[in-house]
Amino acid sequence: MTDFPGVFREATGESLYPGTLNVKIETELRIQTHFKIRDPVDPNQDLVFEICRVNGLWAYRIRPCNIHTKGGGHGDDTIEIACSKEVPNAGPGSTVEIEFFR
Repeated sequence: MTDFPGVFREATGESLYPGTLNVKIETELRIQTHFKIRDPVDPNQDLVFEICRVNGLWAYRIRPCNIHTKGGGHGDDTIEIACSKEVPNAGPGSTVEIEFFR
């Protein structure tokens, strides 16, 4: 996101806040693909996006996915979120509300 902001802007239509919010959850939750892009750093993986909201802000769950093994990222027990704004009240150890549209 910080090294290739244009790639993410082209994919999402907005500039994303630098970095991601990683939320550990108790039960694995497979990502539902809304769209994906080729990873600008690793040609062997795609970045899969799922539209969501976090603390009321529109956001994206992003999951790296190896094009050969389909694995990658933190796993389905960690939700990696990117947003165009800094997510309020989302410091280490805090609770956030994530909404998915399934």
